[in-house]
Parts: sequence; structure tokens; C-alpha cells
Amino acid sequence: MAGTLAGVPLGVAIVFFFVGVEQGPYFVTDAAPYTIGGFAATLCFNLAYWFFSSRVRTYRFAISAGGALGAFVAAGFVLTLVTLNVWSATLLVALLALLSILAMRSHNATTIDKSLQMTWMVLAMRAGIAVAVVLAITGLAEAIGPKWAGVLAGFPITLFPLLIVLHISYSAEDANTVLKAFPYGLPALVVFVLCAWAVFERLGVPLGFAVSLMTSLLWLTAFFVLKMRLKAMQELSGD
Repeated sequence: MAGTLAGVPLGVAIVFFFVGVEQGPYFVTDAAPYTIGGFAATLCFNLAYWFFSSRVRTYRFAISAGGALGAFVAAGFVLTLVTLNVWSATLLVALLALLSILAMRSHNATTIDKSLQMTWMVLAMRAGIAVAVVLAITGLAEAIGPKWAGVLAGFPITLFPLLIVLHISYSAEDANTVLKAFPYGLPALVVFVLCAWAVFERLGVPLGFAVSLMTSLLWLTAFFVLKMRLKAMQELSGD
């Protein structure tokens, strides 16, 4: 569930809004293909985190997190060297999402019995990472251009802090359970960016932002409703 909910476009929505206000909607339109490409880099991040955390036993978190960040930067660098449009970027994300599902299919999903206490330290860490990334992208957008701004907007702003909390407070296996579910929530992020690409210039940033966010949330809601109905049908057929 948590991995799927990481598809709620909180981070990228905030980045697009402020970059759109400061740099104009045309900048967001130019950055959109590389933001979707940034989601492909996030899938590389996830695969690297899963790979290292499944195999390393010493300094497990440090190596997993470091390897994942390195994979994101390397993938992002490659993406900035090629020409992308929103459709080719979406195809790339779909292929990597399929690869992620296949690669992690053998991971046995874990269940956390005891809920995590949201202490001020946990909240401060999650908020701090999110604020730092958003400020960095919006502050450097003009200097780094739409390609890198787009890729960095695809950084797992909400997912990465969640992985840190799960890995340190529980286990790497619990973190990997979230990563296994992430591809199923990813389409909501892509829907937000595609909608922003289509409407920011036509409707302006504030209204375009609202329309894009609502469309993404409707997509995610429809996914959960469909998932619950399919589960209910399976239970009925089992009886």
C-alpha cells in the first residue's frame, strides 16, 4: 500500500508549481519529458536499492542508499544526453516498470505489525529532505535548464525518506516491500506530468496545476477501487 501511495504526485507537483510560477509554463512543458524520464531514473534507484539491500550484510543501509543515489544520478546523466518527448519517455518508464515488477517478483511481501511512531525527528527528516530537494530544483532551475530540472523533479522525494524510516526502524525487507509495490502507483505520477505538459500553457500555472493534480488523484483512486473489487471477486470465487 505504501509503495503504491508513493505515486501520489506531492513532490513533483510542488516542483512544477513553483518552477512554473518562477520560470513560466513553457519551462515546465520543456521539462516534462525529462521529468517522466526522471521516473525511469527513480526505477533505477529502486532496483539498485533492492539489489544491494538483498545482497549486502555489512553497512547495509549506507551501501544500499549510496548505490541507489548513484544509480539515479547515472541514469539521469544519460537521459540528459538524449532527446526525449513525453511519449518516448513514457514508453521507457513502462519498460523499466515491467522490469522492476519481474525483478522483484520473488520478494515475499512483509507486513508491519506495529505502526511507526511519527516522532518529531522522523517528521523533520522527511520534511527536510522534501524541502531541500524542492528548493534546490526551483532555485537552480534557470541555471541547470529544463533537462536537468525535469530529471531532478522525478527524484523520489517522498519515497526515499520512507525507505530510510522503514530500513532503519524495521528492516531492509520491509523497505523492499514498498519498492515492489511502487511501479503500480507510478502511472499516477506519469499522468500528472502528461496532464501538466498538456494544460499548463493553455490554462496557466495555477489552474493547470489544479487540473493535473485532480486528474492524477482520480487515476490513483480508480486504481484502488479496481484493485479492491478484483480482490473481493477473488475472495468470492474462493468461497
